[in-house]
Amino acid sequence: MALGVAVFGTGRIGGRYIDVVKQAPGAELKVVAEPREEQVAPLKKQHPEAEFVADYKQALERDDVDVIVGTLPHWLHKQAAIDSANAGKHIYLEKPMAVTLAECDEMLAAARANNVKIMTAHTQRYFPVVAMMKEVVESKQLGDLLMVHDVWHKPYEPEKRPKWMLDRKLGGGMGQMDGTHMIDRTLWIVGNDVATVSAQVGAFTYPELPCDDTSMAFIRWKSGVVATLSRIAWKTGITEYGADYFFTNGQAKFRIAYGSAADQQTGFWIGTDGEWKSQPVEERNSFLDEFSDFVAAIARGDEDTPIPQMHGRNVMEVLEATETSAQTGHEVVLDK
Repeated sequence: MALGVAVFGTGRIGGRYIDVVKQAPGAELKVVAEPREEQVAPLKKQHPEAEFVADYKQALERDDVDVIVGTLPHWLHKQAAIDSANAGKHIYLEKPMAVTLAECDEMLAAARANNVKIMTAHTQRYFPVVAMMKEVVESKQLGDLLMVHDVWHKPYEPEKRPKWMLDRKLGGGMGQMDGTHMIDRTLWIVGNDVATVSAQVGAFTYPELPCDDTSMAFIRWKSGVVATLSRIAWKTGITEYGADYFFTNGQAKFRIAYGSAADQQTGFWIGTDGEWKSQPVEERNSFLDEFSDFVAAIARGDEDTPIPQMHGRNVMEVLEATETSAQTGHEVVLDK
């Protein structure tokens, strides 16, 4: 029997999830919740069979809804997740999990209290090039991992963003939007045993905005691996998006195409003996793969979700550590 699904929000990414739910095995779209009529008008034409409501609480009252897909603005994540948990619905929530670590803890507690699952959809681990890097690390085909440089430099274009994305208190800023992607994929590949975090974080490109656009973080793992996470949202510059991994017997790197510049490409390369060798990359629908895995796990009654429920919290813990380090000028020690 298919799981009934409600989609909350149809903003920058929510509309895409309507198609994802319709394609996912074992899932059946029941309702879409979005209060802005101008936002849903074209979607109603594209999906005439779907029911649309203005208030997500109407969807939570339905007995035929088992799972909610939350694609709401970041500052609405906590309350929507708690309301959904209290209604007995499983929760699939677009990253980041919440605006603060404390909010993550409230959401996890609500899920536990109501015997439902909550998973933060850190989609990038479903990108083929990211999965390829994890395989290289775990296989030790290039020896032991020594260090990582993960990078995302991109245009900011604040005039194209909703106002909440430009306010850190509402979950805006590039740490929440891009930094969480970088932290997620690095933790997934290297591990959760982070020992310390140091960082500089600030609004250097657009200092008039109450949110960050730039950061350089240095992370140490208990294993001895170290990583730098470099990000900047620029007014003018060059887009770079991906990561370099350094091993005892070679290097590996991936890049992810971003924007429309001619030099943007998605690829994976192995570096040995002074030469980069391009590796074939499979094309996948990462959104569909991830949500399908979640639905299958819920249907089976798995103990945890494909991306562990605690992972969204782990990402937020590291992000907050970068902000604390920047504010205090000191390295932050994380207890695991």
